[in-house]
Amino acid sequence: MEILKLAISGWFSRALAVAARLGIADELAGGALSAGELARRTGTDPDVLHRLLQMLTVPGVLERDEQGAFRLTEAYDALRADHPFTQRHFAILAAEFYDDAFAGLEHTVRTGESGFRHVFGSSLYEHLAVNPELEALFDQGMVDLARPVAAALAQQHDFTGVGTVVDVGGGSGGLLPGLLSAHPHLRGVVADRAGVCDRGPDALSAISAPDVVQRISFQPSDFFAEVPAGGDRYVLKNVLHDWNYDNCVRILRVVRDAMVRDEPDGHPHLLVLEPLVEADIDGWRAIFQALACDEGTLGLDEEDLRRALTEAGFEVCAVDRMVTGHKLVDCVPA
Repeated sequence: MEILKLAISGWFSRALAVAARLGIADELAGGALSAGELARRTGTDPDVLHRLLQMLTVPGVLERDEQGAFRLTEAYDALRADHPFTQRHFAILAAEFYDDAFAGLEHTVRTGESGFRHVFGSSLYEHLAVNPELEALFDQGMVDLARPVAAALAQQHDFTGVGTVVDVGGGSGGLLPGLLSAHPHLRGVVADRAGVCDRGPDALSAISAPDVVQRISFQPSDFFAEVPAGGDRYVLKNVLHDWNYDNCVRILRVVRDAMVRDEPDGHPHLLVLEPLVEADIDGWRAIFQALACDEGTLGLDEEDLRRALTEAGFEVCAVDRMVTGHKLVDCVPA
């Protein structure tokens, strides 16, 4: 029976993605509803939807009330699109696109090569670039992951006296709105690929207050070549674990060059935020990176990260654990 549970677990993640696309959690925000009423609201087949809803009671996404209606459990509130830390888009991304990529897992395990490239014929970012709808979902999924990290960082790190935060590889701006909302004196710069920066302002306007949007700019950058100078804080969140060790060092050296090129008052710091591989439970993340990220990537532990920082010319000032599970490494140019 345990083998069966694990073997069909992917079916449940796909069911979760369908429920997220249909907005089931949003419909249930006001309380329990019958399968028939949910089918009417979502334009779905009532009998089949009823079976889907039953299926989602097994992992605890939904539960039944005394009348047999379905309600969303508290643990899955973040499936709602209006939840402050919504995970709706990432749930769809992981259960659909990432799950498709896992068809290449055996290839990766046997060869050490990219399973993603084996399945799709290109790298992750190359594939996204020619699939606009998927690219938009990816952007939204990254914002979902960034919001709780931004809230934690805003509380945990002292931004007194800091003027500009440069988010290197910051996507469509998922981290900066949370920081700038909590600290109105801050300004932010997102440094990322040109296509991401082109989409960024519209994406940001859809999810952030106007006063926050006005304090964020986007600067197309290649973090293997050059990133903007003049920041007080540079942030690398969930960037390094996508690359093999040598490329991590390359990225860090480019950031260091920017930091020493035009040092503002107070001297800039680099904040590295990474979910490191430190226990067996972290293996799932490392195997995804081996499958879908830069070839030769297997995740970083703290020793690896410290060694890469030293090799790139940084001195580590402090290492703290965040409530999100990330390690926050505060460092300065040596």
